[in-house]
Amino acid sequence: MKEIIGHELRLMREGKKPLSMFYYIESVGDKDLIPVDNFQPYVDEGSILMEEFTLLNPEHPRFSVTYIFYSLPDEAWRIPALKTALVAQQDNIQRPDEGIDRIIGLLLGYSKEEIDQWVRKGLDSATSSNHNL
Repeated sequence: MKEIIGHELRLMREGKKPLSMFYYIESVGDKDLIPVDNFQPYVDEGSILMEEFTLLNPEHPRFSVTYIFYSLPDEAWRIPALKTALVAQQDNIQRPDEGIDRIIGLLLGYSKEEIDQWVRKGLDSATSSNHNL
């Protein structure tokens, strides 16, 4: 996954990545980290589609997350599927869900090996956190 981070636009232009996802929390002020200006010319010409989606945090509205999705036109079906997975992930935030993590990884175009590595890392992290209870 490290090979992809920071190279999403190039990989999408090469047809190697169907969907990219960025997110920010308005109250944190990290919106400027999203490469909107890099993607905008391709969005304007229609070779990449863009959609913004805010996942509200009902308990802490200041910490609601806004996602920006970029997809190749033929892969636009992935956006509503990813939104559904993110809502399910938020609803299940107290318990890591390997299935949802795998779905998100597949929708973003990661390989099975990359997803396996990501899930293992998450499970190891969750397991070590539980030892501190």
